[in-house]
Amino acid sequence: MANKISQKPVAIDLFSGAGGLSEGFIMAGFHVAASVEKNKFAAETQRYNHARWKQYQTKVVNDDLRNTAEVIAKLRAEGIEAVDVVVGGPPCQGFSRANMRTRNRDNPDNKLFQQFVSIVDAYKPKVVVLENVADLATFEDREVADAIISAFHRIGYAVDMAVLNAVNFGVPQKRKRVFFIGTRNKIPIEFPNSEITDLTKFISVWEAISDLPHLENGNTLDEMPYGSNAGLTDYQRKMRRKGTTQVCNNMVTRNSGLVIKRYAFIPQGGNWRNIPDELMDNYTNKERCHQWIYRRLPENAPAVAITNFRKNMLIHPHEDRGLSVREAARLQSFPDNFIFFGGIGQQQQQVANAVPPLLAKAVAKSVRRMLGV
Repeated sequence: MANKISQKPVAIDLFSGAGGLSEGFIMAGFHVAASVEKNKFAAETQRYNHARWKQYQTKVVNDDLRNTAEVIAKLRAEGIEAVDVVVGGPPCQGFSRANMRTRNRDNPDNKLFQQFVSIVDAYKPKVVVLENVADLATFEDREVADAIISAFHRIGYAVDMAVLNAVNFGVPQKRKRVFFIGTRNKIPIEFPNSEITDLTKFISVWEAISDLPHLENGNTLDEMPYGSNAGLTDYQRKMRRKGTTQVCNNMVTRNSGLVIKRYAFIPQGGNWRNIPDELMDNYTNKERCHQWIYRRLPENAPAVAITNFRKNMLIHPHEDRGLSVREAARLQSFPDNFIFFGGIGQQQQQVANAVPPLLAKAVAKSVRRMLGV
């Protein structure tokens, strides 16, 4: 198995979260030699999925990338000396319109890309891939995007950026992310072309999750039997755990009786505007609710972006409850054998923050072509 790994192009994943980028690069035939993540629960998730299996052997470093010298020393101690690609997604709260409270140029997380650049400078890979929320591409008249590009230029990389929508790459979700790709030694930069452009070919919510267990509000059972084995879609077959009738990560947030009453008024595709005023009187100004709050997902279309799906209270198409962790993971294109760890809140955040693996896989395939491997 080690010989097979040694024949693969090598990547390391920084600010890796639960490992969505890693999963996509592994799908595309990379050896993800190491990942670095500060959150201990996300690191535990990556350890289970990518470190303990002989065919992956990822070294997971649970550390804060602000401690750049310490992280580099830990990577060297793990035997990580030469890599072909560095990938990662520095935290994005300062750029995301889903986080209006701290969305500004002074958010300290806005400059975490500098730690990313420092690791790149230490390893000097042939290719670098940095991803973030799509809003970063235009935030403050491109001020941050231009700063990222300039930082890579200073250490010898040509850089280009593109906004990609996950729905165009077989993900049942409309989720845009910006990708910066940088190369050394005049390697031409290539972004993936959309694999699906016909609206009728997009994967719908129901095509993605209809075989998962029927659940109640506040379900606490982690592992349960699949809900249906008949009439599986191609996407469901691709996602299912092989050789088992069970699926994990089925927990659902327990909503109050008032919230459940609100859910009952919302049709597929509707949101908080469908809730009667008398059930919203605890909101000082109902009109200040943003459009993602209390959104019931339509079954016959891709999902809206699965960002903070617990706080936004995204609703199951047919059942008056929020999404389970596994349903959200399916809509992110995580296969069912990818298991999330931590409490329900930690699992929900890991899924919501992740890069959809099928989108990451498309980018990784472009990188392989760029490397000529």
